[in-house]
Amino acid sequence: MKDTITVVRKELTEMFRDKRVRFNAFIMPIFLIVAIVQLLGFIINTAASATKTTVYVVKGDAPIDETMTKGGLGVKTVATVDEGIKLIQQEKAKLVLAPQPPTTDGQIKIEAYYDPKQQTGNLALAGVKQAFSTANQVTLSATLSEKKIPLAAAEHYKLVPKEVKVGEAGAGAMIVAMLPYMIVLFAFSGGMSMAADLVAGEKDKNTLETLLITPVGRNQIVLGKFLALACVCFLSSTSCLVGMVVASLLKSPGSNEMFKDGFGVTPVAAATIMLLLVPLVAFFASILIAISSYAKNPREAQTYLALVNFLVIMPAIFSQVIGLTDLGSKLWINLVPVLNTANNIRGALLGKTDWLAVSITVAVSAVLAAIAIKVAVTLFNREQVLIRV
Repeated sequence: MKDTITVVRKELTEMFRDKRVRFNAFIMPIFLIVAIVQLLGFIINTAASATKTTVYVVKGDAPIDETMTKGGLGVKTVATVDEGIKLIQQEKAKLVLAPQPPTTDGQIKIEAYYDPKQQTGNLALAGVKQAFSTANQVTLSATLSEKKIPLAAAEHYKLVPKEVKVGEAGAGAMIVAMLPYMIVLFAFSGGMSMAADLVAGEKDKNTLETLLITPVGRNQIVLGKFLALACVCFLSSTSCLVGMVVASLLKSPGSNEMFKDGFGVTPVAAATIMLLLVPLVAFFASILIAISSYAKNPREAQTYLALVNFLVIMPAIFSQVIGLTDLGSKLWINLVPVLNTANNIRGALLGKTDWLAVSITVAVSAVLAAIAIKVAVTLFNREQVLIRV
């Protein structure tokens, strides 16, 4: 055990001396989280600001300018529909409204021209629909009042939303969608940045032979490298939480929008995330060590790591959209590596920790980690580990 700890200290010292490791594993996660929070907050603020949306109206007799203004929309006029369509094609206009002559029953139809592939056009159309809905409701109320008919007669069914609290208070929707993916991603990529150098790199630099002739056994060497790499993977993934804390402390418009309901990560959620990460980073670190031991040189190792990185990213990406389906509550999801951890982190952030699901996920990750560690030790103990060509 003492020899293993010695190897861990040696590897960690070398890792922390490397600027690439410090940047990729620790600085990059914090910087990315802060930058993404600011960017998403800015986008949400911009999209929610209806006063900045300008609608073009074709000149006509229908008085809709006042309705648009009351709805918080800016109004500009164009002479003809063709002129308005040209502005849309040139991306100078988001939406063009063309009022038609009133029908015999007094209804005014308004043709709305927009590019359905342009998101801002869809947002402008939604704002216009809301403005007209409000205006129609005012007109209906006035007509019913004039005829002494209660307003409830025009609304036979009235939907009254009632929120049901499930679990503890949790993080916002954007945080829940983003953070599990980032935590899992950096748990792997944080260690991947130096994995190729741990064994394959030592072969390339002709230092592996020197290491193997020391009194320390091969098992202690590979386990020491594994534990050091697992520490870096764990710290890299938890750097995402540090980034969230830093972002929440910034008094910027982006942070205020993203954290308007508070930070949302409770002590129970944080503890659950740590519990889920321990076996996951052990699994990742053992895979990285196994690949580095199998590869003949760092370039070959990087090739294998790129493929494994893709296999890790795919389920992590799916965790971002799993909330749009019913799959998140299925028990079998907890048997899928990587996705199970991301899904349970998502549940913890929502304040809906399912301890049975967490237990299954931890057990699955621990079993996979044990298998991968066994493979890594076996590969490192082969004589072929010295072959570099």
